[in-house]
Amino acid sequence: MLNVRLRLSRHPSVAVAITVLVDGGVCFLCTMEKDNLQRALQTGVITQDAYNSITEYRQRLSDNNVPVIYNLRHLRKIFRIRKREQDVFFGENKYSLYRNFSIPKKSGGVRQIEAPCKRLKEIQRWIKDEIVDKFIVSEYATGFRKNMSIVDNARKHVGKELVINMDIKDFFPSVTYADILRMFMYIGYRKDVAHLLAKLCTNAENVLPQGSPASPSISNHILLKLDKRLGRLAESVGADYSRYADDITFSGKRGISTIIPLVEQIVEEEGFLVNENKTRLQYNNQRQEVTGLIVNNKIAVSATIEDEIRNAIYFIKKYGVDDHMKHIGCNKSFYMEHLYGIAYFIHMVDRDKGKGYLEQLDEIDWR
Repeated sequence: MLNVRLRLSRHPSVAVAITVLVDGGVCFLCTMEKDNLQRALQTGVITQDAYNSITEYRQRLSDNNVPVIYNLRHLRKIFRIRKREQDVFFGENKYSLYRNFSIPKKSGGVRQIEAPCKRLKEIQRWIKDEIVDKFIVSEYATGFRKNMSIVDNARKHVGKELVINMDIKDFFPSVTYADILRMFMYIGYRKDVAHLLAKLCTNAENVLPQGSPASPSISNHILLKLDKRLGRLAESVGADYSRYADDITFSGKRGISTIIPLVEQIVEEEGFLVNENKTRLQYNNQRQEVTGLIVNNKIAVSATIEDEIRNAIYFIKKYGVDDHMKHIGCNKSFYMEHLYGIAYFIHMVDRDKGKGYLEQLDEIDWR
């Protein structure tokens, strides 16, 4: 079938119809004209079996509301990848497409980031918007979803006797090329096309990079089965369950702590590991936190997070942006995004306080 498709794409009577839709500089192909395909069948350019295969494939993707992609040549046209560049984008040596650096975590320490180059970032964002986000994810997943935030994740755990926090170890790197390949095939793409899409979404180690705009949405889909299993486990003991990225939370009566070994077993069966060092049991006679928010009686921002942004603004204003960046060893643009992220984070919970931090950040000369 691959040779037939390549032959089709060269034949004038079955030329691929190009609809140019510009979004962030990315153009893509939409479909192969039905009339031209029918004409190719009538003139003997393709067989009935080839015609049926192509139309069934196209219909399957159309039914799933995702773009039709036929083969490598078609995909290269979508993303304007020249033939001489395809080994870089679809091959194994993709180090030149990513830039590595670290940013501080809200909880302390640093997070390693692999930022794709501008061109790859546009491609990954298109894959996210036009393919991955078209599918419904688990009701238990609250991260990286439209109109949902950490506040939604924390809300169901307010006022509980016990809150259990658990963490999936090496979250993004644990999502492999094979996982992503299966996801695109499940969506409806042929294996060779799914392979190409998976390559565009993985790094040189063939795992999901932390820094790609597509990675969070892809991870939500990969963890769909895990979420369902953990959700059923929570229901069986009268507990609530939610997941925000790699943060797993259960809450309920004190007795729900007995499910921890079962949670670890299920997570391992689904191809991941629980970071046992980050498992915390928080009873209602102590501070209970869920993704950085206090949930004892109502949702509130922890003092640790406020201290970070307050101190950062103080030192930046006192010593200047460049000197502060050298002192903490961080990339300026991403640190700025990090601080604005904290400010918006606070704004979701306390509008007035968040607005105050945003105004102070706006006053800083980041050039």
